[in-house]
Amino acid sequence: MLMTTQWRRTFWSTLLAVPVLLMSLNTALAQSIGSDKDKWPSRPIRMVIPFTAGGPIDVVARQLGQKMAEALNATIVYDNRAGANGIIGIDAVAKAAPDGYTMLITTGSFAANSVLYKKLPHDPLKDFAPITQIYRTYGNVLVVNPDVPAKSLKELIALAQAKPEKMSFSSAGYGNLNHLNGELFNSLAKTKILHVPYKGAGPAFNEVVAKQIDMTFASTAGSAAGIKDGRVRALAISGTQRAPILPDVPTYAEQGLKGMEQVYGWGGLWFPAGTAQDKIDRVQQVVLQSMQQPDLKAQLDRLGLITVGSSSAEFSKFVIDDVVFQTELFKLANIQQQ
Repeated sequence: MLMTTQWRRTFWSTLLAVPVLLMSLNTALAQSIGSDKDKWPSRPIRMVIPFTAGGPIDVVARQLGQKMAEALNATIVYDNRAGANGIIGIDAVAKAAPDGYTMLITTGSFAANSVLYKKLPHDPLKDFAPITQIYRTYGNVLVVNPDVPAKSLKELIALAQAKPEKMSFSSAGYGNLNHLNGELFNSLAKTKILHVPYKGAGPAFNEVVAKQIDMTFASTAGSAAGIKDGRVRALAISGTQRAPILPDVPTYAEQGLKGMEQVYGWGGLWFPAGTAQDKIDRVQQVVLQSMQQPDLKAQLDRLGLITVGSSSAEFSKFVIDDVVFQTELFKLANIQQQ
């Protein structure tokens, strides 16, 4: 009888424990499903490059993207969306879901567009979540095609002054850094060199190589190879110092033309506004760590780029300050708002 009573107690205790056990299993299963759903990244990340393939920012995107993909254990898909000085690609990111699966990599034209255009389909300061400033440059390089007889900056200025509106310079688009360089040069050197815009730095540079355009103001990354193999001739660089990648190219200031040192390039990374801060911070850390790896740092050094890797807060302040700075430069260069 005692065994029977114990058996009954054991039976009912076990039976009463079943619902509790089932509830625990359900909770664990729900948490497991939830964690899988929340795991990021769990599918490919799209990196939008708002310029043509082959340009400097495209090269940086693919080199950095490879390291990011390894660190995040994710696939990164590169989406070149050129046009309208980067506005088409930039706007695609502004309107993307803030889920961490779409990011923008672009140049300082991001800030310049807010100064250049009266109306944009997005707000550069409100519709994006800054991740990090990736790099800055030593400045843009003034290069001419081999048929231009000028062998120095002084000779080029004299030639352009003698032939007003007969010479031409190309840019990656109206209001782009190349355009700003050209108009500022016209203002400071008292020349009238005609502007010819293209849909990216690659085509703008290639037209100089093809001798269809007299000159352009190219990045060190986009011009170094062409300078070294003689496809173009470099006359000056707009930074405050010579670029290690192009040690034989003097600055404008060295040659007596001051003011061009105000213009240099930079590149950065953004998510759409509303993206979770933990994703922003994670990508910023991945970018910073990636750029410290010897092989990638060596690649960026060869491109003539100075790595930055700032925090999202630092980058946000930088962009705001750059908008103010470029507003003043646009006035000095007499570039009209569109």
